[in-house]
Amino acid sequence: MSEENFFLGKKGAEIVQEKILKLKSYGACVVSDAMQGFNAMSGKIKSLVPGKIICGQAVTVRLRPGDNLLLHKAIEIAEPGDIIVIDTGGNYMNAVIGEIMSYAAFEKRHIAGLVVDGAVRDIQELRAMQYPVFGVAVVPNTGDSEGPGMLNKPICCGNVPVLPGDIIIADDNGVAVVPIAECDYVLQRCEEKILKEEKRKTEIETGQITSTTILEKLANKGY
Repeated sequence: MSEENFFLGKKGAEIVQEKILKLKSYGACVVSDAMQGFNAMSGKIKSLVPGKIICGQAVTVRLRPGDNLLLHKAIEIAEPGDIIVIDTGGNYMNAVIGEIMSYAAFEKRHIAGLVVDGAVRDIQELRAMQYPVFGVAVVPNTGDSEGPGMLNKPICCGNVPVLPGDIIIADDNGVAVVPIAECDYVLQRCEEKILKEEKRKTEIETGQITSTTILEKLANKGY
């Protein structure tokens, strides 16, 4: 294996846009429920620009703590609609991206969003531009750009493994990751979840305040 192959990987297979849009319409909560909460990122990763919902395939970046060299490369190769997902190695002291890099990513590469298990800066500018950025911390200090790092290799973000091409759904509730190979399964489970919720709302409207399943559990415990 060459040094280039060690540090630089390839994006996963493309998912048809209709499936991306369908997952986006469900939102992070329904998608998370479809996977029984298994692939929801830690709550430490929050929407830093509230009110945004994003869904797209992951361009994965693993950075040396305090460095952002490979993030520059990720912005260069990102396709419109991609979501750049960044593993900083648990560093929350150095911002890996701010106004200028975000401008390049969103306005020139037309990415769908950024998910950073780390810190950003220039938050006023990011909010003014309404860039959908999800992260852990906002700090004023930057780091260096010397490398090394990894691009489109498996990473860990918010305690969840993310592979290149995996589908990211993020909104004010948090971030969920759909493994690329499980897209159809998750879509099916999402539809089942929506139908179940619609049925439950109808039951509530007709006077059944608590579901039969919960009533049975309460009765079995003597309540």
